[in-house]
Amino acid sequence: MRRTQRQLGKRALPQKQQGAILIFCLIFLTVLTMMGVSGMESTTLEERMSGNMRDHELAFNSADSALQVGERWLIAQASRPTTSGDGSTGVWSTDAPDPDNGGGLYWWDHANINAAWWTANGIAITNVATVAAQPDYLIEEYAVVDTGQSIAIGGGEQTVPRVFHRITASGVGVNAATRVSVQATFVQSYPD
Repeated sequence: MRRTQRQLGKRALPQKQQGAILIFCLIFLTVLTMMGVSGMESTTLEERMSGNMRDHELAFNSADSALQVGERWLIAQASRPTTSGDGSTGVWSTDAPDPDNGGGLYWWDHANINAAWWTANGIAITNVATVAAQPDYLIEEYAVVDTGQSIAIGGGEQTVPRVFHRITASGVGVNAATRVSVQATFVQSYPD
């Protein structure tokens, strides 16, 4: 028995597809893809930032190690170290490392105070692992104070001069372009 179209109702008639679900799915997939790409870029950026921070910390720690070696060297001196204009005695005279003789910058801020300058003029320490180059330090004497010790005034004590040294250290991280400089003032009294 054959059914007529009227008996089948609307179910028998083929419907035209609009494709709305397909368009919605394509737009949804595009949004998901953009979110995934953005998340990957963000993760990559965060990974680079953490790598750079680690490299900076390595450079800082290596410079700090050199600074401590310089301090220990000064502590070990039985008498006041001799200064020189070229650092050949281990201690530079005041502002002697300045390549510009007071050109408006501190000597350690000049552009030509680079890795080659440190290699030629600094005292390198050894055995610092995982860095591109070993850290360097230099010591300069910048003041001698022999007055103003109020505790000795009127007590009959002889004032002992205090010598101020500036220790500047430079270190690099795993990447040689990551350079950190640290500085400390060291005060020591030497028997004359």
